[in-house]
Amino acid sequence: MRLQSSLLGIIGKILRGKASPSEMGQFNQWYDSDLSDGLEIVDHRGRSKSDIEKEIFFKIRQRTTQIQKTDTSKIRNIIKLSPVWIAASIFLFLSVGILLHQLVYEQKPETTKSLSFLTFENGTGMFKKIKLPDGSTVQLYHNSQIQVAENFSENRYLKLSGEAFFDVRRDTIHPFRVESQNLVTEVLGTSFLIQNLENAKEVVAVKSGLVKVSDQADTSFILEPNYLLDFSNGSGNVREIPENAPLFAWTEDVLVFENTDMSTMVSELEDWYGVTIEHNLSKQISCEISGTFKKQSLENLLELINYSIPITYQINGNHVSLHFKNCP
Repeated sequence: MRLQSSLLGIIGKILRGKASPSEMGQFNQWYDSDLSDGLEIVDHRGRSKSDIEKEIFFKIRQRTTQIQKTDTSKIRNIIKLSPVWIAASIFLFLSVGILLHQLVYEQKPETTKSLSFLTFENGTGMFKKIKLPDGSTVQLYHNSQIQVAENFSENRYLKLSGEAFFDVRRDTIHPFRVESQNLVTEVLGTSFLIQNLENAKEVVAVKSGLVKVSDQADTSFILEPNYLLDFSNGSGNVREIPENAPLFAWTEDVLVFENTDMSTMVSELEDWYGVTIEHNLSKQISCEISGTFKKQSLENLLELINYSIPITYQINGNHVSLHFKNCP
């Protein structure tokens, strides 16, 4: 999809705070009619579109002063982006407020080995499913980001920090490549997951199709469906994905605990629901939890946990007080 020159001018005015009510109306009409299907958001706190917009606008107000104190080169660089990539970036938003947040604060064009990249991020409390210009999709896990080559239609190249699931549209002429910390994953058309987390093994797991993974020493691994690569300390190990392993569960909005200790459970709940949890955990509380939870609100989930592990809790917005009793 290409943007009309008049819309590009309106976007520029919006970024500079010079857009008139009429121009804002034109932009809203174009956005709602043409780009509303570019992003799917799974919000685990049950927030409405307007709730999320309010939070984003609040963050924008907090950061507006900061960006006004810096030079305007970031904004000028954004305005110079090609129309196709401005359209692609707008796919990430629910409204004009979220659009401005992404264009001004989250896209970070940079040049590495003659390539320019745009950065798309996800925080906590939700998953983002992003549609790329070639029709491929990326599901971003919590605290993850991708950097997408600006000339993506000719060079299907991304960088990943964190965890993401890729569903790649087949193109035998333009391979789809993802660079993580120590690996480059290359496919023509397939679905796969990459974990690139701090202080952990890098993992590439294949759901469908064939995947080629190369390390920095040019050692290559070919992965078939239901196989994964564990990579750490310069060495890779290919093995079959265990039956019923929850590796892909989050891509279907399923939260899984497998003999999970309470500290890890609290951390995962904070990321899953985008909340801060105050708790009384100590070494004496050594319970573990196992279970599969699909599309549960935080309150419902805590009630279910209480059946096996005695707890009391209080939820106040995005702050949760959680009191553990002794393990059963």
